[in-house]
Amino acid sequence: MSAPSCPIALLYDDSAYVEVARQTPADAEAPAGLVGRLVAGREFLDAYLTYGDWEELTAIVYNQASAESLSRLHEKHPSRRARPLRLVPMADFPGCLFPSPPARVLYTPCPPDPGFAWARYHAAPGAFALSGVTHTLCTAGAARILAEMVTAPYEPYDTLVCTSTAVLRMVRAVTGAYADYLRDRHGGAPALRPRLELIPLGVNPDRFRPATPAERSAQRAALHVADDAVAVLFVGRFTPHAKAHPFPMFQGVARAAQQTGRRAHLILSGWAANDSLLRAFIDGARTFAPGVPVSVVDGTDPAWRFAVWQAADLFTSLADSIQETFGLVILEAMACGLPVVASDWDGYRDLVVDGETGLLVPTCLLRDATADATVRLLLGAVDYDTFLGECNQTAIVDPAAAAAAFARLFADPSLCRRLGAAGRRRVLERFTWAGVIRAYEELWRSQEAERQGRTAQTPAAPPLGGPPCYPAPEWSFAGYPTLLLGKDDLLETAPGAEDDLGQFLTLPLTSYARDRRLGDEAALRAVLAAAATPRTVGELDACLRGRGASYRAGRATLAWMLKYGLLRRITGLTGREA
Repeated sequence: MSAPSCPIALLYDDSAYVEVARQTPADAEAPAGLVGRLVAGREFLDAYLTYGDWEELTAIVYNQASAESLSRLHEKHPSRRARPLRLVPMADFPGCLFPSPPARVLYTPCPPDPGFAWARYHAAPGAFALSGVTHTLCTAGAARILAEMVTAPYEPYDTLVCTSTAVLRMVRAVTGAYADYLRDRHGGAPALRPRLELIPLGVNPDRFRPATPAERSAQRAALHVADDAVAVLFVGRFTPHAKAHPFPMFQGVARAAQQTGRRAHLILSGWAANDSLLRAFIDGARTFAPGVPVSVVDGTDPAWRFAVWQAADLFTSLADSIQETFGLVILEAMACGLPVVASDWDGYRDLVVDGETGLLVPTCLLRDATADATVRLLLGAVDYDTFLGECNQTAIVDPAAAAAAFARLFADPSLCRRLGAAGRRRVLERFTWAGVIRAYEELWRSQEAERQGRTAQTPAAPPLGGPPCYPAPEWSFAGYPTLLLGKDDLLETAPGAEDDLGQFLTLPLTSYARDRRLGDEAALRAVLAAAATPRTVGELDACLRGRGASYRAGRATLAWMLKYGLLRRITGLTGREA
């Protein structure tokens, strides 16, 4: 008997799930092509729609464009099977998820924002669990969120999914250092409360598969790769400082060809943010791999995105950027049955079994070579791109070891075949999206079980003063007004209020921000009728609740009526604080 499903609410925005095609040079602030986290997000969503055990999908959307995009995807998806999609605008988040959410786990395509933890703490402690996933973590913003995961009201049933052991170690290092600082500064025993879970990304083994002889022959001919040449494929951004500096690849392939007497052919499939980066990449190939033919294809072109794999004999990615966390291209290569030469860096070492599915090239960092880099980034003394470049220039992929790895594969075609076949088997056993979704759903069920166990002892919601990180304005700015009205203060209907109500409801000057209060004219007239005889704020609250208003909406409604003189306070009779 299968385990019961655990419905999730999905935080959705196009910026996390929609692959971005090449932009024009004028779009300097936009991504210039495919980005790993977008590819992973899109494939995760497709896999969840396909393999997920769900009956209704609730999605919290940031804007109308994202709502329409997700609706189109859901409507056209082959695995929809008439399962409904429920869209909740972010503006309606509090009303939808508090106090009784439609799903007990909120999944975010990034580390869960502290704002959700604070909102939950304030409105309905224990209402749902948070579950998020890591991608790039080296930005200043990502570091701040990790620090806040120590201080914000996250709970033990919340989870941050780390896609690799290297990322898990990074999260522990940053949150541990911040907890140590808090302990030294304030005492106590601060610690990371959310659990860390290791779940990798996946790959579609039907889309990425070994080439047939005919496919291999056709694609090599299209790229002018000689029959006896070893075709070495690189797929990724042509961005030396933010992905993989190509020096050890270029030099390693050239030296391997010289040492083994084999012809080599480099296939570079990717995109560059600008023409200067592309020229630098190509000039580097000419400089460090003289005599090695090079084919450059646009990796964002659908005609090449998947076909280029069919021309290759082996794949390489010698990543050395702290921006990298996992290495989706490594899985794609292994799924295609290609042996891999990869750097022993970040998530790559989780994917490649050295000597069994590929070869790992040693890497190193020199202590104190970037001692003040993060300080300068936090201060804004350098921008993020410069920060990545400085870090990249101190990350070392052993050039001699890279050349030796290429030479070993150049000299032994049977080893290439064994490594490639073993890599394909490893993908099918451990890294399919179907398996990844099963791991997530098992995690979400575990989170829900722990949430239920802990919330049985959860205290009632804290006072309505807003979250402690930023109390509500009537608390934060209580020193601004002459007085603060409470539930025992007496109010009465002002003369002429019944005649004036209509214009206050319709004039733009007096009717903005209406979503947070009750706008039903009949209900407001009922309040005016009730207050013909002086009533307390609490009694008028009850009148509004009888008309369907929440406590908060009722208070905002009474405040609005006081603001425009429809109600007035009876002076000299002040009750206690609300």
